[in-house]
Amino acid sequence: MTGNLRTAATDTAVTKPARGRAGAGRRSGPGLKHEDKRTAILRTAAQLFAEKGYEATSLDNIAERLGMHKATLYHYVDNKESILYQCLVLSFGDLDEVIEKTKDRSIPVLERLRLYVRSLAVAQNNDFGRCLILVGSRPLEMTQGGDIRQFQRRLDATVRDLITEGIADGSIKPCDPSMFSALLFGALNWVPRWHSESGKLSVQQVADTFMDMVINGISATRR
Repeated sequence: MTGNLRTAATDTAVTKPARGRAGAGRRSGPGLKHEDKRTAILRTAAQLFAEKGYEATSLDNIAERLGMHKATLYHYVDNKESILYQCLVLSFGDLDEVIEKTKDRSIPVLERLRLYVRSLAVAQNNDFGRCLILVGSRPLEMTQGGDIRQFQRRLDATVRDLITEGIADGSIKPCDPSMFSALLFGALNWVPRWHSESGKLSVQQVADTFMDMVINGISATRR
């Protein structure tokens, strides 16, 4: 399943996030290449899904914000459900590679946990990440929705594995890894709902501040 997600992510790779939540629609134009236009469509759809909800967003809405005819959308995407699936795939960005880096035991486990949480926070707070948090995979049919949920379970398992490793090597106080992961994702999943790009803290700073508090709570040694 993860391989399917990575293939889909490669097919719709985004090299640079748009500035602001309404900027993607204005990128569409005759000078853009096919993949650039497809990316603009997906980013605009992700913005609208997060703003209006999946059910309330139509292909007409997406086309209107992009300034193109609805029929033109079908040159780049199949239907609304496939658009959502691609948006959710893109929300994971490079997290596959980040997960692999958490297995490098030459790096202290608390440092790996901090880097992982920072990566998660950044991934969840771009246009595609907000779509994942605010819309989720429920509107998708079983196979595609299952792909997304399986990757989410892998994200959760990575946190539990890090906590278990830290408890074993004595760097983390004994605790329930599953409960810790649930609390961690509960906190991270709320960041896209309240964080503002115009606020005094960046997403990275929010993640670092959060992890300072968390690490002070779970570290086996005083800091």
